[in-house]
Amino acid sequence: MKNILTALFIVALIAGCSSEKKNNQDKTELKQIDLKGQNVTIDYKFSKGDEVKYKLTTITTAKETIQADTLIESRSNENTVYQFDIKVIEVEPDNTTELDITISSLKINADINGQKFVYDASAKNNPEQNQKFIQYYAIHNVPYRARISKKGEVLEVSRLDKMVDKMNSLQPENQKLTTEQKVQLSKSIGDAIIRPITQLIFRELPDKQLAKDSTWVKTYPSQLSVFNINNNVRYKVDGFVEYDGNRAISVSAHLNTTWTGNKSGEENGIKYNFEDPKINGDGKLLFDIDRGLLIKSETGTTVELKANLEMLNSMQKKVKTVRKDITTNKNIIELL
Repeated sequence: MKNILTALFIVALIAGCSSEKKNNQDKTELKQIDLKGQNVTIDYKFSKGDEVKYKLTTITTAKETIQADTLIESRSNENTVYQFDIKVIEVEPDNTTELDITISSLKINADINGQKFVYDASAKNNPEQNQKFIQYYAIHNVPYRARISKKGEVLEVSRLDKMVDKMNSLQPENQKLTTEQKVQLSKSIGDAIIRPITQLIFRELPDKQLAKDSTWVKTYPSQLSVFNINNNVRYKVDGFVEYDGNRAISVSAHLNTTWTGNKSGEENGIKYNFEDPKINGDGKLLFDIDRGLLIKSETGTTVELKANLEMLNSMQKKVKTVRKDITTNKNIIELL
């Protein structure tokens, strides 16, 4: 089963009512408004005691083909749905906010080469089932803290020790961990899972005045096999709409990439020659200007990587293989 980080690979780079109200307004129902040349800034606006809920849906499909003497093909798709329950604990003078966050619901539907997997973290699963989905089991229904800047940057995640305890409880002998081991495991969970998934909910906002057709660019580095990828996301204000009586801003995003790296080489007796990676992505988001909250975001990417491989088989004969991987990711975030 692919880890959630696969679903977050480059999608996380594109960013992008009361808490009880369903966010079921289609964008075609939203009324366009004219700000008559007025510029706006967008910030997260929280007050102590506020509570909000978000739904995150991640959809990942992957196709792998290996062409040697015969063609081997592998396909998978995974649909994971999370619900985040968020409560504001404190708001600092600079509007940095401390949040208490719980992933209260987590459901997975997956198909790997025709074999179906279903997991609901809220159900009464046996230990073997929880062990199989341990990276999801460990983070479900365990409150943690996050500090968020007014521009949506996740500054810190903390109180992850209970996730470590939950994960350790599935080990055959429930081994006793030292304080140092707990700290290291908490950091690993925070860096690899909790911080990236929290940053998906809180989009990083520009520190500038915005009007219709305003643009800005964010650059993020990433690694893809032998390539160092430079991801450049260009954002554009498409317009302003009325949402639930408030002003909202509609933004589109487009991903362009450049890369560096040695496409050819040899490792462990295998000679490789990669073709140029193909990466593209687009997204849209809707942000409530007056309330200071993300309403909805939908982003997607496609990554294609192809390599020609040459190696010696057990008979010491040269074998040439062509491997191609295509992965598509889609993330949908909705305010509930």
